[in-house]
Amino acid sequence: RLQSGSPSQEGMDKEALMFLDECSHDAQNGSEMKCEVIIQWVQRLIVDSTCEDVLNVPAPILSRVFQELSRGVVQIQGIRKINELPFPFPYAQMLSVL
Repeated sequence: RLQSGSPSQEGMDKEALMFLDECSHDAQNGSEMKCEVIIQWVQRLIVDSTCEDVLNVPAPILSRVFQELSRGVVQIQGIRKINELPFPFPYAQMLSVL
């Protein structure tokens, strides 16, 4: 749960914080979804800023930004797989004997 007054909440409105709190646990598998939600917000902000000419960036650079964000999501998913897979019990027992 998000604690009020924590430094990570600076600059965010209460509705966004409540939404992140709801997304922090997926009802089906209990996995955290905060990273995906925030990355989606960043992508949406980039697209909106580009359409409104707030962000004047050439298309190849913008495409690279989205590519790097996508690679980050893949890395997050890979880390979650490593974190969720339990270490095999027989190997753990053998290591403790050695």
